[in-house]
Amino acid sequence: MLDSAVRFAVPLFLMLSGATLLAKEYRPGEFYKRRFSRVLVPFLFWIVVYWVYRWFVLLPREQPHEMHAVLQWAAKLFLKEGVSKHFWYIYMILFIYLFVPFLGKAIQKLSMSAVLSILILWAGLTFVCKGVPLNLYDWSGQYASKLLGYFLHSGYLVLGYYLMKLPVVYPAKIRIWAALVFIVSVAVSAGGTYFFSQSAHKLDLSLYGYLSVNTMIQSIAIFMWLKDSGIENRLANRFIETVSNYSYGIYLAHILVIGIFFQYNIFWTMAHPLISVPALIVLVLACSFAIIYLLRKIPLGKYIAG
Repeated sequence: MLDSAVRFAVPLFLMLSGATLLAKEYRPGEFYKRRFSRVLVPFLFWIVVYWVYRWFVLLPREQPHEMHAVLQWAAKLFLKEGVSKHFWYIYMILFIYLFVPFLGKAIQKLSMSAVLSILILWAGLTFVCKGVPLNLYDWSGQYASKLLGYFLHSGYLVLGYYLMKLPVVYPAKIRIWAALVFIVSVAVSAGGTYFFSQSAHKLDLSLYGYLSVNTMIQSIAIFMWLKDSGIENRLANRFIETVSNYSYGIYLAHILVIGIFFQYNIFWTMAHPLISVPALIVLVLACSFAIIYLLRKIPLGKYIAG
């Protein structure tokens, strides 16, 4: 149920990127310099960190030591899973950023009805391509599949732009309906996944895909639920601002933290999932935050921490 309730994470970030980036005009050079310095430089640092970490967790007999062997192993790890599988999102967002200045300029010239037509075509295309395996993790081939995956995910940027521009007459009622739709979408994901898995006698995560219809609905619902909502509590605003400031670094570091926990047998199975899963989430986020916070305190650390 918890996993069913957070399928919106990647789509929502892309939608927020579209809502904030596509409505502005940029000089490509300035945009690339600012975005890539904030995203690419920390990413390159963390790639090295994960390469080193992955080497250390190998069994002693599997660890390469000669330089050519180390480089061969590092290249194989990159080709197999991009060094760490959670980096797929960074590769994708860097690719999408290449086109944001031009996409924003083009979409601003379109009417809302034209943008809606594009979104309908995009939704139709994702449905048609639902059976196509998308290569989002490795770099050993199938680049057409990877580019298709990037293209389909980029539709969420346009969706975020459209929903942000969409006029809302009764925001309070919209939020209530959006909240209800979100709850229903979570129930459909959880119930549908259980039913399909039981029928197939194996885990079926088709409803969990970021491009599934249910995930699209869930993402739209939470976007509209939170749109134009304000929080007046100063402490809450400070917390949100801090999380936002550190979110990229936390994302880069959290798999490392989880891996270290696993090495010391810190799993969600240590207690009932209702207790262990929330506790581990808080612990992983706190440790990841602490790593980024400390990195930013060292000289030049703010440029590499994320």
